[in-house]
Amino acid sequence: MKFNLVKLFSHNKGFTLIEVMLSIVIFSILTLGLLALFSQAMNYSQKSENDTLGVYAARNMLNYMEQQNFEEMKSKYVDGLSDEGQGSSIVLKVDVCEKWYSGSSEEMIKKKSICKYTFNPDLNNRTFSINVTLKKHSESDLSSSLIPMEIHVQWDDDNETTLEGFIKNEKLR
Repeated sequence: MKFNLVKLFSHNKGFTLIEVMLSIVIFSILTLGLLALFSQAMNYSQKSENDTLGVYAARNMLNYMEQQNFEEMKSKYVDGLSDEGQGSSIVLKVDVCEKWYSGSSEEMIKKKSICKYTFNPDLNNRTFSINVTLKKHSESDLSSSLIPMEIHVQWDDDNETTLEGFIKNEKLR
């Protein structure tokens, strides 16, 4: 039996209305499924961007705090803390910038501005609020070398992230 290609394309028969409608319905179902998939991927991408910005802000603050003078931070904030329970930590907020850089020189004003921006950065049209919690080190032999800190970042209404690190003694740097 020979297959005649000319005969296959020479007939004048077309698709029926039902066949066309059925193909449109199938195509629509497939398209809606793909649109839902793209919508979910977009939401995931936006959440990932939010989380990345939060971690970036936290790491920036962590780097800023690591550059602070260890002895000064220890004597001003950590030495007076209790070992456990209430009073075992202190939370630093943006208002600490006024205390750290209270002078009126151009250099102090610049440092105060950097400090304030580090505590409340604006990234991608979002304002972040950062708090730094300082604690005594749980091991007494390390308390003369390390100050544990926790960086807590909040933005928008329901986004937050936390990062932990240490302020190291200059002798270890």
